[in-house]
Amino acid sequence: MFLRIFIYKLKELSRKYWLVGWNFAFPLVLATAFALGFGNFIKDAPENLKTIETGYVKEAKESAGFDTVLEEISKESNDGAAIIALSEYSEKDDAIQAMNEGRIEGFFLETEDGIETIVPTNGFSATILNEIVRQYNNYANVVTKIAEDHPEKIKDAMEALSENPAIATEHSFGSDTSQYLQYFFALLAMASLFSSWISTHTLEGICANMSEQGKRVECAPTPKFTSIAAGVLAGFLLQLVSNIILALYIQYILKIDLGLPIFSLVLLCSVGSAAGISFGTLMGSILKDEKLLMVIPLVFSMICSFFSGLMWGNIKQIIQYHCPIVNRINPAALLTDAMYVRSTYGATDVYRQDIAIMCVMVAGCLILSSMFLRRRRYVSL
Repeated sequence: MFLRIFIYKLKELSRKYWLVGWNFAFPLVLATAFALGFGNFIKDAPENLKTIETGYVKEAKESAGFDTVLEEISKESNDGAAIIALSEYSEKDDAIQAMNEGRIEGFFLETEDGIETIVPTNGFSATILNEIVRQYNNYANVVTKIAEDHPEKIKDAMEALSENPAIATEHSFGSDTSQYLQYFFALLAMASLFSSWISTHTLEGICANMSEQGKRVECAPTPKFTSIAAGVLAGFLLQLVSNIILALYIQYILKIDLGLPIFSLVLLCSVGSAAGISFGTLMGSILKDEKLLMVIPLVFSMICSFFSGLMWGNIKQIIQYHCPIVNRINPAALLTDAMYVRSTYGATDVYRQDIAIMCVMVAGCLILSSMFLRRRRYVSL
């Protein structure tokens, strides 16, 4: 009987135009709009370090070791990327010509008076090149100061510096995740909470005080728990399929890498779908007005999505600073945070904690819903 009701509920829900429109089509349209608005920012984010084509001109008779530093920086790091690609020129004019032709993005000029950075325009590459010179000068000043004040310690200082000769290195806490990806994570969270409409619709067709269909279901010999469980499971399955389609559309059609392993992606989509379904079940077990069954889930979904950063990217950080408990009880914020942490830092304790809190929320909502539904009694049907 359970399987029969489950199949009928799948057919019934899949034929609802509002379900296909809001739970399947609308998130895809919104993801496309986000891709058009943020796509270039994600692909060209400063976090995604690119090798800078750099020139070097040495006019000084003796180098203080800057050429050795540049050779060290131009070596590939563990992930195969180098900060700069170095090209040496004998004359300043040759380097300027190469820069004007676009072969290099800037060059270092070492003279007797010091080291100068020459770039055509200000920007990210210019900042990196200037930072290399600044860090090198800081190291050089430290060594000079030690040689003047404590010449007996100059050997120890040189050994300490030689252990870490690179002036600038690429550091990554995990995969380079753009800050604009949080909008797509928040979109997946919003789509998950949209499944609350499925739950309220399912309960409307099961409870006798909500619809004529509910009266017939209540009179049927099938246990109420079986009908509710089959409807909730059917809604969960449809929402899970919707979430996976949305995630695959973002990653493979829009070409925006979410940075999530496929297992973690399915897991988070499952937990998000379960959260939306369970909250909708709780609302449906409490509310009795047909209009409120549509309004309350919509308001709940949009408020949670707003505070997760869907409309304003920094709102979640502001809440975390002033009232962090809000982010701990907001299912959309928890799902967004879990996706961001997993894609950036890996499967950390924070990632597991977010999933655990959402699972507790799902269990709590389902337990409360069963308590409210069990106590419903009717004088007559």
